[in-house]
Amino acid sequence: MSDALVSRKRERAIDLFKGLLVLGMVYCHTLQFFSDQQVYPNGQRVIDVINLITFSGFVFSFGYVSQLAYYTKTFRQAAPRMLVAAVKTLGAFYVSGLAYRLFIDGKLLSWATVRPILLLEDMPGWSEFLWSFTYLMIVGLILFVPLKALAGRRWLGFAAAGLLLLTTWLPYGSIHAMKLGPLIGTRDFASFPVLQYFPYYLIGILFARYRIGWDWRVLVGAAAASGAFLWRLISHDGALPERFPPSVWWIVGPALLLYGYYLLGKLLERYPAPFVVFETMGRNVLWYLVMSNVIIFALKGNQQGNVLVSALSGFWLAIAVLGVVTFTIWIITKKSK
Repeated sequence: MSDALVSRKRERAIDLFKGLLVLGMVYCHTLQFFSDQQVYPNGQRVIDVINLITFSGFVFSFGYVSQLAYYTKTFRQAAPRMLVAAVKTLGAFYVSGLAYRLFIDGKLLSWATVRPILLLEDMPGWSEFLWSFTYLMIVGLILFVPLKALAGRRWLGFAAAGLLLLTTWLPYGSIHAMKLGPLIGTRDFASFPVLQYFPYYLIGILFARYRIGWDWRVLVGAAAASGAFLWRLISHDGALPERFPPSVWWIVGPALLLYGYYLLGKLLERYPAPFVVFETMGRNVLWYLVMSNVIIFALKGNQQGNVLVSALSGFWLAIAVLGVVTFTIWIITKKSK
């Protein structure tokens, strides 16, 4: 993922955008594993917001960087790099999934444990999004030609993204195949179906293609989408819409916040020095996501007793985890230099 954003001039704003998402995701994971929302209810509110925006944000950034790195090239030039990116994300799923089974579930390192993960017959917790990233890259490759065509027709592209929201009404209950869940959704296990989240990939392509920044029309559209989510939230007494599999309300919900994140990334781009750590996280997203998962799983598996953190101390724990991962990046880059 870190090499997907290499073009003649690196888009630092999207790196900052992704870095903010990484911080939120690691913070969310620390609260989920080391806190108790019955004791610290504020933590649940943080988790809900981060859950709402994170995967959609990463899908948007995938589309954005794919436009810069792949869809400006010919299929022959782009296909090998897209396949390599897919293999990397699949490998990340294997590492994170195996770590979950070993450290959280306490399973032995054996072929019986490894085989289902390798064959995509097992969906370990907190790793399923990596499987979806693999599918996302493959779908982006298969649809290479039509996506390039849509990118050349701005309003048709946005209209297609809107029509894709209809996929949230698929009969999820009739889908039971393990390998189809991360692609089109299912009720059998938690997954992030590529089809339903694909509007954000397409919108990311369009944002990169037309260098969209501040635009009142985008603001109105994003506000309307998130407003629909808030209406649904209020009308159901604060109960969140369905996430696994995603309802249309869950898909449109983060639109305004993500647009705010995007504009914030463009603002922070003007002041590079103070926010270089976010750039580092954004350039090495896959490494941060996998290594932070492994560290969190290992810490939880080694935890003696029930150690709980508040929303504030959980944030500092997330910073510590990210600090360790950043140190590994520093070692690698220092050695290579």
